[in-house]
Amino acid sequence: MLGNEKLEEIAMGIIANAGGAKGCAFEAIQKAKKRDFAGAKESLRQAADFSLTAHNAHTELLSMDANGEVPGLDILLTHAQDHFMMASLAQDLAIELVDVYQALYEKEN
Repeated sequence: MLGNEKLEEIAMGIIANAGGAKGCAFEAIQKAKKRDFAGAKESLRQAADFSLTAHNAHTELLSMDANGEVPGLDILLTHAQDHFMMASLAQDLAIELVDVYQALYEKEN
């Protein structure tokens, strides 16, 4: 069985990296609104890096759970899952919005 400290460490890693991904996704939208499409793409790349780190920690946790190493439902782990899901949604929407802003800009010019 995994100790509470290890679970907390993994959960906090997911939360922190998901937060970074979400922040970069919203930053990309703001840059696209200002017609800084190169900056927006860079923010999306940074969001993807944060998301990959969160995903890897999440995958590790799922693997440990499948091996019976996670003692049971934990509110912090649930909270981490929620952050990860919201960050993923924010990234998907940011990608679409950056594309829309860019298409509108190109149509104007």
